[in-house]
Amino acid sequence: MKIYKYLNILLLIIFIIGTIFSYENLPYEIELFMQSPSREVFVLINFVILLALAFVSLYPQKISRSSNQVRNELTIVVLNLLGTGIFLYYFAVIAKYNGFQIDYLKVVALIIGILMILIGNFLPQMPFRSRIGFKLPWILKDKLCWQKTHRFAGYTAIPLGIIQCLLVLFFSDNNMIFMFGIGFWIILVCVYSLFARNANRKN
Repeated sequence: MKIYKYLNILLLIIFIIGTIFSYENLPYEIELFMQSPSREVFVLINFVILLALAFVSLYPQKISRSSNQVRNELTIVVLNLLGTGIFLYYFAVIAKYNGFQIDYLKVVALIIGILMILIGNFLPQMPFRSRIGFKLPWILKDKLCWQKTHRFAGYTAIPLGIIQCLLVLFFSDNNMIFMFGIGFWIILVCVYSLFARNANRKN
């Protein structure tokens, strides 16, 4: 395994150090989209997610359910992308409490759009019943449906991720950005998986 196996551990360390220095600047409640968790809950949730990603990155075969080295390295890359996304999201949210004027929802939408583009390159290669991917019941029961769905998801994630990034630049309505980006992508993939399942049954 290459050194990027430990990227999430590095992000976790930076997360802890950054939190120690910025914690006193955080208000008692963090204002999020339609939610206001306490700062303790907000920090703890992000910490637990990063800790879990750092841990499972050391044992990618548990996630890919495969002993194949190529598949396991692919799994690590995806885990690193997820960890980087959580890491950037966390610091985008707390930035405004530390003197930076940032619209965190736009930053989050941009992060998700970029992650869609990057992960779109890996989704078609996700092994059957991997813990990463679209886990609808009919997809998990049919290997061919899994392959078709994740190939379609990968091909559509890239253009829709680009669209979401462009919407961040030109529109102020955050709800529309999420709806026409990742929201539309998830719905589109789920609907396609149903067509793929029915087509496989007919064949």
